[in-house]
Amino acid sequence: MTGSAGFIGKALTGTLLAAGRKVIGIDRVPQPPRPGLTVLTADLLDDDELVRAALEDADAVYHLAGCPGVRDHSPGIAWLRHRDNVLAGARVLAAVPRRVPVVVTSSSSVYGGARHGRPSAETDRLRPLGGYARSKARLEALCAGRPATVVRPFTVAGEGQRADMALAVWLKAALAGRPLRVLGSLERTRDITDVRQAAQALVDLTGVPGVVNLGTGRSHSLRSMAAAVASVTGADVGFAVEAASGVEPGDSLADTWRLRSLIGWAPETDLLDVVRRQHAAASLLAGAA
Repeated sequence: MTGSAGFIGKALTGTLLAAGRKVIGIDRVPQPPRPGLTVLTADLLDDDELVRAALEDADAVYHLAGCPGVRDHSPGIAWLRHRDNVLAGARVLAAVPRRVPVVVTSSSSVYGGARHGRPSAETDRLRPLGGYARSKARLEALCAGRPATVVRPFTVAGEGQRADMALAVWLKAALAGRPLRVLGSLERTRDITDVRQAAQALVDLTGVPGVVNLGTGRSHSLRSMAAAVASVTGADVGFAVEAASGVEPGDSLADTWRLRSLIGWAPETDLLDVVRRQHAAASLLAGAA
Protein backbone atom coordinates (compact mmCIF):
# COMPACT_ATOMS: atom_id res chain seq x y z
CA MET A 1 0.00 0.00 0.00
CA THR A 2 1.33 3.41 -0.94
CA GLY A 3 0.32 6.34 1.24
CA SER A 4 -0.15 4.00 4.19
CA ALA A 5 0.61 6.75 6.73
CA GLY A 6 -2.18 8.95 5.38
CA PHE A 7 -5.76 9.39 6.55
CA ILE A 8 -7.42 6.65 4.49
CA GLY A 9 -4.21 4.62 4.39
CA LYS A 10 -4.19 4.14 8.16
CA ALA A 11 -7.81 3.00 8.15
CA LEU A 12 -7.21 0.62 5.25
CA THR A 13 -4.11 -0.80 6.92
CA GLY A 14 -6.13 -1.49 10.06
CA THR A 15 -8.91 -3.14 8.06
CA LEU A 16 -6.50 -5.43 6.21
CA LEU A 17 -4.56 -6.37 9.33
CA ALA A 18 -7.81 -7.14 11.19
CA ALA A 19 -8.70 -9.53 8.35
CA GLY A 20 -5.40 -11.36 8.82
CA ARG A 21 -3.67 -9.89 5.79
CA LYS A 22 -0.01 -8.87 5.79
CA VAL A 23 0.64 -5.33 4.63
CA ILE A 24 3.72 -3.61 3.25
CA GLY A 25 3.15 0.07 3.94
CA ILE A 26 5.06 2.53 1.75
CA ASP A 27 5.15 6.21 2.72
CA ARG A 28 7.58 9.11 3.00
CA VAL A 29 6.32 9.60 6.55
CA PRO A 30 7.82 7.15 9.09
CA GLN A 31 5.27 4.80 10.65
CA PRO A 32 5.42 2.85 13.91
CA PRO A 33 5.75 -0.91 13.45
CA ARG A 34 2.71 -3.11 14.04
CA PRO A 35 2.23 -6.88 13.92
CA GLY A 36 1.62 -7.82 10.30
CA LEU A 37 2.82 -4.46 8.93
CA THR A 38 6.17 -4.07 7.18
CA VAL A 39 7.11 -0.41 6.88
CA LEU A 40 9.07 1.01 3.96
CA THR A 41 9.90 4.69 4.39
CA ALA A 42 10.61 5.93 0.88
CA ASP A 43 9.59 8.28 -1.91
CA LEU A 44 7.94 6.52 -4.84
CA LEU A 45 10.13 8.41 -7.30
CA ASP A 46 13.43 7.41 -5.66
CA ASP A 47 13.47 4.03 -7.44
CA ASP A 48 14.00 2.27 -4.12
CA GLU A 49 14.89 -1.39 -4.64
CA LEU A 50 12.71 -2.63 -1.76
CA VAL A 51 9.74 -0.60 -2.95
CA ARG A 52 10.10 -1.94 -6.47
CA ALA A 53 10.30 -5.52 -5.18
CA ALA A 54 7.23 -5.01 -2.99
CA LEU A 55 5.17 -3.71 -5.91
CA GLU A 56 6.30 -6.53 -8.18
CA ASP A 57 5.62 -9.33 -5.68
CA ALA A 58 2.36 -8.15 -4.08
CA ASP A 59 -0.92 -10.07 -4.21
CA ALA A 60 -2.69 -6.70 -4.55
CA VAL A 61 -1.60 -3.06 -4.60
CA TYR A 62 -3.50 -0.12 -3.13
CA HIS A 63 -2.19 3.18 -4.47
CA LEU A 64 -3.30 5.90 -2.07
CA ALA A 65 -0.20 8.13 -2.08
CA GLY A 66 -0.53 11.60 -3.51
CA CYS A 67 -0.57 15.34 -2.95
CA PRO A 68 -3.99 16.19 -1.46
CA GLY A 69 -5.80 19.48 -1.00
CA VAL A 70 -8.26 21.16 -3.36
CA ARG A 71 -7.69 24.59 -1.83
CA ASP A 72 -3.90 24.50 -1.47
CA HIS A 73 -2.35 27.58 -3.11
CA SER A 74 1.14 27.30 -1.63
CA PRO A 75 4.19 28.07 -3.82
CA GLY A 76 5.12 25.19 -6.09
CA ILE A 77 1.87 23.30 -5.49
CA ALA A 78 1.28 22.73 -9.22
CA TRP A 79 4.60 20.89 -9.54
CA LEU A 80 4.00 18.91 -6.34
CA ARG A 81 0.61 17.76 -7.59
CA HIS A 82 2.09 16.69 -10.91
CA ARG A 83 4.99 14.96 -9.19
CA ASP A 84 3.07 13.13 -6.47
CA ASN A 85 -0.23 12.47 -8.25
CA VAL A 86 0.82 11.89 -11.87
CA LEU A 87 4.51 10.93 -11.99
CA ALA A 88 4.38 8.78 -8.85
CA GLY A 89 1.21 7.11 -10.11
CA ALA A 90 2.90 6.32 -13.41
CA ARG A 91 5.86 4.82 -11.55
CA VAL A 92 3.61 2.55 -9.47
CA LEU A 93 1.57 1.39 -12.46
CA ALA A 94 4.72 0.63 -14.42
CA ALA A 95 6.15 -1.47 -11.59
CA VAL A 96 3.07 -3.60 -10.87
CA PRO A 97 2.63 -6.67 -13.11
CA ARG A 98 -0.64 -6.67 -15.05
CA ARG A 99 -1.75 -9.85 -13.28
CA VAL A 100 -1.73 -8.07 -9.90
CA PRO A 101 -4.94 -6.22 -8.91
CA VAL A 102 -4.35 -2.48 -8.48
CA VAL A 103 -6.75 -0.16 -6.65
CA VAL A 104 -6.04 3.51 -7.44
CA THR A 105 -7.69 6.28 -5.44
CA SER A 106 -8.74 9.24 -7.54
CA SER A 107 -11.21 11.84 -6.25
CA SER A 108 -14.80 12.96 -6.68
CA SER A 109 -13.34 16.39 -7.48
CA VAL A 110 -12.89 15.25 -11.09
CA TYR A 111 -16.65 15.79 -11.53
CA GLY A 112 -16.54 19.47 -10.59
CA GLY A 113 -19.50 18.94 -8.26
CA ALA A 114 -23.02 17.61 -8.65
CA ARG A 115 -24.95 19.23 -11.49
CA HIS A 116 -28.48 20.51 -10.88
CA GLY A 117 -28.76 18.32 -7.80
CA ARG A 118 -28.24 15.12 -9.78
CA PRO A 119 -25.79 12.55 -8.36
CA SER A 120 -22.49 12.30 -10.22
CA ALA A 121 -22.23 9.03 -12.16
CA GLU A 122 -19.12 7.31 -13.45
CA THR A 123 -20.31 7.86 -17.03
CA ASP A 124 -20.48 11.64 -16.61
CA ARG A 125 -18.06 13.78 -18.56
CA LEU A 126 -15.27 14.92 -16.25
CA ARG A 127 -15.14 18.60 -15.34
CA PRO A 128 -12.08 19.09 -13.11
CA LEU A 129 -12.12 22.68 -11.88
CA GLY A 130 -8.67 23.12 -10.31
CA GLY A 131 -5.12 21.85 -10.32
CA TYR A 132 -5.77 19.08 -7.81
CA ALA A 133 -8.76 17.75 -9.76
CA ARG A 134 -6.87 17.95 -13.05
CA SER A 135 -3.95 15.97 -11.59
CA LYS A 136 -6.37 13.25 -10.48
CA ALA A 137 -7.95 13.15 -13.92
CA ARG A 138 -4.47 12.66 -15.39
CA LEU A 139 -3.84 9.85 -12.93
CA GLU A 140 -7.05 8.17 -14.08
CA ALA A 141 -5.95 8.47 -17.71
CA LEU A 142 -2.78 6.54 -16.85
CA CYS A 143 -4.95 3.60 -15.77
CA ALA A 144 -6.67 3.30 -19.15
CA GLY A 145 -5.87 0.08 -20.95
CA ARG A 146 -5.00 -1.94 -17.87
CA PRO A 147 -7.25 -3.85 -15.41
CA ALA A 148 -7.05 -1.29 -12.60
CA THR A 149 -9.80 -0.31 -10.16
CA VAL A 150 -10.12 3.49 -10.14
CA VAL A 151 -12.03 4.64 -7.07
CA ARG A 152 -13.47 8.15 -6.73
CA PRO A 153 -14.02 8.77 -3.01
CA PHE A 154 -16.40 11.51 -1.98
CA THR A 155 -15.69 13.49 1.21
CA VAL A 156 -14.23 11.02 3.72
CA ALA A 157 -14.48 11.80 7.44
CA GLY A 158 -13.63 10.18 10.73
CA GLU A 159 -10.69 9.62 13.05
CA GLY A 160 -7.45 10.89 11.57
CA GLN A 161 -9.00 13.22 9.00
CA ARG A 162 -6.49 15.63 7.46
CA ALA A 163 -6.13 18.89 9.36
CA ASP A 164 -7.05 20.99 6.30
CA MET A 165 -10.46 19.36 5.77
CA ALA A 166 -13.64 21.13 6.90
CA LEU A 167 -14.68 19.00 9.87
CA ALA A 168 -11.15 18.97 11.28
CA VAL A 169 -10.86 22.73 10.85
CA TRP A 170 -14.28 23.32 12.39
CA LEU A 171 -13.68 21.07 15.40
CA LYS A 172 -10.48 22.96 16.18
CA ALA A 173 -12.18 26.34 15.72
CA ALA A 174 -15.19 25.40 17.88
CA LEU A 175 -12.96 24.27 20.75
CA ALA A 176 -10.99 27.52 20.51
CA GLY A 177 -14.17 29.62 20.54
CA ARG A 178 -13.60 30.88 17.01
CA PRO A 179 -16.29 31.14 14.31
CA LEU A 180 -16.45 28.36 11.76
CA ARG A 181 -15.11 29.45 8.36
CA VAL A 182 -17.72 28.59 5.73
CA LEU A 183 -17.02 28.88 2.02
CA GLY A 184 -20.01 29.92 -0.08
CA SER A 185 -23.10 29.07 1.94
CA LEU A 186 -24.30 26.89 4.79
CA GLU A 187 -26.76 25.32 2.36
CA ARG A 188 -24.04 23.80 0.18
CA THR A 189 -23.90 20.02 0.49
CA ARG A 190 -21.39 17.20 0.71
CA ASP A 191 -21.65 13.42 0.37
CA ILE A 192 -19.74 12.30 3.47
CA THR A 193 -18.30 8.80 3.78
CA ASP A 194 -17.24 7.18 7.05
CA VAL A 195 -13.52 6.36 6.74
CA ARG A 196 -14.04 2.89 8.22
CA GLN A 197 -16.60 2.02 5.57
CA ALA A 198 -14.47 3.61 2.86
CA ALA A 199 -11.61 1.29 3.85
CA GLN A 200 -13.83 -1.79 3.73
CA ALA A 201 -15.19 -0.77 0.33
CA LEU A 202 -11.65 -0.49 -1.04
CA VAL A 203 -10.98 -4.05 0.13
CA ASP A 204 -14.22 -5.31 -1.41
CA LEU A 205 -13.46 -3.60 -4.72
CA THR A 206 -10.06 -5.28 -5.07
CA GLY A 207 -9.79 -7.03 -8.43
CA VAL A 208 -12.86 -5.34 -9.93
CA PRO A 209 -11.62 -3.29 -12.93
CA GLY A 210 -13.12 0.01 -13.98
CA VAL A 211 -14.13 3.32 -12.42
CA VAL A 212 -16.40 3.41 -9.38
CA ASN A 213 -17.70 6.08 -7.00
CA LEU A 214 -17.18 5.65 -3.28
CA GLY A 215 -19.89 7.57 -1.47
CA THR A 216 -23.25 7.21 0.25
CA GLY A 217 -25.63 8.76 -2.26
CA ARG A 218 -26.89 11.06 0.50
CA SER A 219 -26.05 14.72 0.95
CA HIS A 220 -25.38 16.63 4.17
CA SER A 221 -25.58 20.41 4.24
CA LEU A 222 -22.71 22.39 5.71
CA ARG A 223 -25.28 23.57 8.25
CA SER A 224 -25.93 20.01 9.43
CA MET A 225 -22.19 19.34 9.57
CA ALA A 226 -21.73 22.44 11.72
CA ALA A 227 -24.60 21.33 13.96
CA ALA A 228 -22.82 18.00 14.51
CA VAL A 229 -19.63 19.86 15.46
CA ALA A 230 -21.59 22.00 17.93
CA SER A 231 -23.29 18.95 19.43
CA VAL A 232 -20.07 17.00 19.89
CA THR A 233 -18.00 19.87 21.29
CA GLY A 234 -20.76 21.57 23.27
CA ALA A 235 -19.68 24.87 21.74
CA ASP A 236 -21.97 27.72 20.78
CA VAL A 237 -20.70 28.09 17.23
CA GLY A 238 -20.79 31.15 15.04
CA PHE A 239 -19.94 31.45 11.38
CA ALA A 240 -17.65 33.46 9.13
CA VAL A 241 -19.07 33.03 5.63
CA GLU A 242 -16.67 33.80 2.79
CA ALA A 243 -16.91 33.63 -0.98
CA ALA A 244 -15.90 30.26 -2.39
CA SER A 245 -13.18 30.02 -5.01
CA GLY A 246 -13.78 28.61 -8.46
CA VAL A 247 -12.20 25.27 -7.54
CA GLU A 248 -14.74 24.67 -4.79
CA PRO A 249 -17.71 22.54 -5.93
CA GLY A 250 -21.10 23.84 -4.88
CA ASP A 251 -22.44 20.40 -4.01
CA SER A 252 -21.25 16.81 -4.14
CA LEU A 253 -23.35 13.69 -4.38
CA ALA A 254 -22.41 10.19 -5.50
CA ASP A 255 -24.41 7.92 -7.74
CA THR A 256 -23.83 4.62 -5.91
CA TRP A 257 -25.59 2.27 -8.35
CA ARG A 258 -22.35 0.85 -9.76
CA LEU A 259 -20.76 0.48 -6.31
CA ARG A 260 -23.78 -1.46 -5.04
CA SER A 261 -23.86 -3.64 -8.15
CA LEU A 262 -20.19 -4.54 -7.70
CA ILE A 263 -19.93 -5.23 -3.97
CA GLY A 264 -23.55 -5.48 -2.85
CA TRP A 265 -23.56 -2.47 -0.53
CA ALA A 266 -22.70 1.21 -0.20
CA PRO A 267 -21.59 3.18 2.86
CA GLU A 268 -24.19 4.67 5.18
CA THR A 269 -22.78 7.47 7.31
CA ASP A 270 -23.98 8.34 10.80
CA LEU A 271 -22.76 11.94 10.73
CA LEU A 272 -22.91 12.53 14.48
CA ASP A 273 -21.04 9.30 15.24
CA VAL A 274 -18.34 10.09 12.66
CA VAL A 275 -17.80 13.59 14.07
CA ARG A 276 -17.79 12.24 17.64
CA ARG A 277 -15.11 9.68 16.76
CA GLN A 278 -13.06 12.26 14.89
CA HIS A 279 -13.23 14.64 17.85
CA ALA A 280 -12.26 11.91 20.33
CA ALA A 281 -9.27 10.83 18.22
CA ALA A 282 -8.07 14.42 17.79
CA SER A 283 -8.40 15.05 21.54
CA LEU A 284 -6.46 11.90 22.33
CA LEU A 285 -3.70 12.91 19.93
CA ALA A 286 -3.53 16.42 21.41
CA GLY A 287 -3.32 14.96 24.92
CA ALA A 288 -0.50 12.63 23.91
CA ALA A 289 1.41 15.57 22.44
